[in-house]
Amino acid sequence: MEIILCSDIRKCPVQENVQVVNAQSIKKFEGCEDVVALVCSRAVAQVAQTLNFPNLKLIQLFSAGFDNINLQLLKSKGVHLCNAANVYNVGMAEFVVYAMLMHAKRYNHSIKNRCIRPFRNYKYITELANKTVGILGAGNIGIQIAKRLEAFDMHVLGYDLKNDPKPYFSKIYTEDSLKDFLPLCDYVINCMPLFKSTEGLLNNKWFSLMKENVTIVNIGRKKIINDNDFIKFLQKHKDSTAILDLFEVLPNPLTNPYRRLSNVLVLPGVTAISQEINEKLLALIEENLKRLQNGDFLLNQIV
Repeated sequence: MEIILCSDIRKCPVQENVQVVNAQSIKKFEGCEDVVALVCSRAVAQVAQTLNFPNLKLIQLFSAGFDNINLQLLKSKGVHLCNAANVYNVGMAEFVVYAMLMHAKRYNHSIKNRCIRPFRNYKYITELANKTVGILGAGNIGIQIAKRLEAFDMHVLGYDLKNDPKPYFSKIYTEDSLKDFLPLCDYVINCMPLFKSTEGLLNNKWFSLMKENVTIVNIGRKKIINDNDFIKFLQKHKDSTAILDLFEVLPNPLTNPYRRLSNVLVLPGVTAISQEINEKLLALIEENLKRLQNGDFLLNQIV
């Protein structure tokens, strides 16, 4: 009997022959010849890659990111790895626009005084039109963000490993041209994937080139940011703003320095959540499990 291991039954469209596992309980299936597929989070996949499943053919991730997964090891075992690329990009792009508008319209400052005309923050409310936005990462998510912000008549710039033209971006910059890129940006959006090359990449070298009143929206992984440098920048530049959705667990407001800064809004990990995202993820997983059974080429195959 073929078995599918799954770390979240809500995200598995197939109910028959499914066993729910986590990073610990998956170990008891090691050596099981009936396990043919694993549908899981990165954390479970990182454990599974070190275990022996003789007939495992597919690891389907819930996430688009696949950092800390050894691709060569999986390839040597004949295991295909598929991610959830293109599942989250529209929802995340819409959330970025929401975050930028929330800042521009001073929603958090206005909501309590919205009925009192003198306190509606007219002096501080701004428009996105004709502002410059720099999007760090011009992949699937970055392109969807750029598409929406172009419709707001913003000047859309991008940062990527190569300066190849991308749709909806007026220009793509690389690391060699940070001095030409960052000082132009009223908004900086980070949606870069986490790799060894991007871990800790956003540090003082970057922050020192940004405008003093820049608005930074981060929907990328937390390890991309050098916390010490970022916190010092935000403490020194009170006119800057950070909107952060980078915590898997909402940090303590008393002990976490981001939560104690008045120019920082910490969101509870909601960028990649929507009803449509759930539907697209279920459809992707269902399709790949069918393709695995039929021996067809898998969608979003990494190895």
